Amino acid sequence: MPDSMCAQSSGAYPITVDGGTIAGIVDKDRSLIEYRAIPFAAPPVGELRWRAPQPVVPWDGVRVCDRFAPMCAQPERPARSVFLEYAGEQRTSEDCLYLNVFAPLDRPAEKLPVMVWIHGGAFQVGSSTNATFVRGDLTRHGVILVTVNYRVNAFGFLSHPELTAESEHKASGNYGLMDQIAALAWVRRTIAAFGGDADAVTVFGQSAGGASIANLMASPLANGLFHRAIIQSVAFMPMMPLAQAEQQGVDFMKRAGAASIAELRARPASQIVGLAKATLPLIWPSVDGYVMPESAEASFAAQRQMRMPVLTGWTRDEGTVFPAYEEAGALREALRARFGSRLAEALHHYPAADATQARDSAKRINGDALAGAGVWKAACAHAQGGNPVWLYHFEHEQPFHGGQAYAESDPAAALGVFHSADYPYVFGTLKELTRAWTPADEVVRDVMQRYWVSFARSGHPHVDGLPAWPCFDADGDATMRLGAVPHMDSIPRLDALRFLCAENMIGNFL
Repeated sequence: MPDSMCAQSSGAYPITVDGGTIAGIVDKDRSLIEYRAIPFAAPPVGELRWRAPQPVVPWDGVRVCDRFAPMCAQPERPARSVFLEYAGEQRTSEDCLYLNVFAPLDRPAEKLPVMVWIHGGAFQVGSSTNATFVRGDLTRHGVILVTVNYRVNAFGFLSHPELTAESEHKASGNYGLMDQIAALAWVRRTIAAFGGDADAVTVFGQSAGGASIANLMASPLANGLFHRAIIQSVAFMPMMPLAQAEQQGVDFMKRAGAASIAELRARPASQIVGLAKATLPLIWPSVDGYVMPESAEASFAAQRQMRMPVLTGWTRDEGTVFPAYEEAGALREALRARFGSRLAEALHHYPAADATQARDSAKRINGDALAGAGVWKAACAHAQGGNPVWLYHFEHEQPFHGGQAYAESDPAAALGVFHSADYPYVFGTLKELTRAWTPADEVVRDVMQRYWVSFARSGHPHVDGLPAWPCFDADGDATMRLGAVPHMDSIPRLDALRFLCAENMIGNFL
């Protein structure tokens, strides 16, 4: 591990974990003890590239965990991206399997509920240490926060016949999911030493993090490692069968000009990143027969997923950050190619009479397909199995300054309630972003945090002083509309979501 991550010197609150003793640092401004970059597995480099996470390498003395680890190896984000602002400038490295623990300094005698965050990023990019995740005040509500790195893009999900052959389980890919499982197993073994309750672990995540949670609920390897789930914005994503994923790996190796996995393992990480950036379809989780015996969608449909309380939902304008058709004719042709005889119904939900309408509809259908339809279908399937589910729709816009713009939108205000707009409210990191914040934003932050923490503590989002939030009824039409004035109301655009589910458009873009 790079020396810059953890110093070999004195620190606060020493704790024995896998590998040795660590100490943290005290953040008195936020009344926290922080343990940054705790290793939960060996560095996945060299011969450990494209292998399941291995045990931590022990160390001597006390490791003071006072600096965050790099992001897992990944492409750079566009310079003007709203997501780059969320993340801040971070280093990258293939040596990245570390997690962070944030605990309140003032702890009650009883053990605290634990919230484990799994970041998003389409399984291609992302980090556990984005400023919007680690500089907030969620722990003020009496929880322990854990944020986790996992391998992404080709490092995390490459399948190949050679990798399958060398595996004792005759499976390959899904190393990133195995990293998540290893981190959760670490939490299960260790979190009591930090004052956490190993029997009250809530996993929460957004986008690919939400899809990860649905996958973990469907994976037999994750059984018993968490007890509640908060799935934000994405639940189901398409998954290749192993044979197709292996062929994708064969093509990847050809483009690399490598003759074997051994040769590909010897290539520098930067070359793998460059190849992964150019790969379509994207390299992400597959049905490998081991970590994922079947897709999460199939598992939920057959009621084979883990039984637990789930809180899930999506934002009002999920699709505004993604590319969209700019011409009405182009969108109509795309809809005709995708929906065929049901074109008229598609145009009813996503009209394209002119360029402005087409652009709005294209962003709407991409957001509905990526987030709304899959989340709603997952909520229905889980509730139909007798599991308690709470459904939300997040509707509060971030207050951008006039003239503010990003690579995804100029002006920024056109982003609306975009994909990941809920981050600063859940984590309490309003001050980390350049916005014209108002008291209403602080109200939304408090609403989100109180509901989320209540769910983590008790398994239901029942909060004194906030509106009652009844369980989701798969046959009904009601959701919690989250904003400065939370209230129960109808599910927005439910007919369009039903249409997309019937047409198997979950997780797909036009």
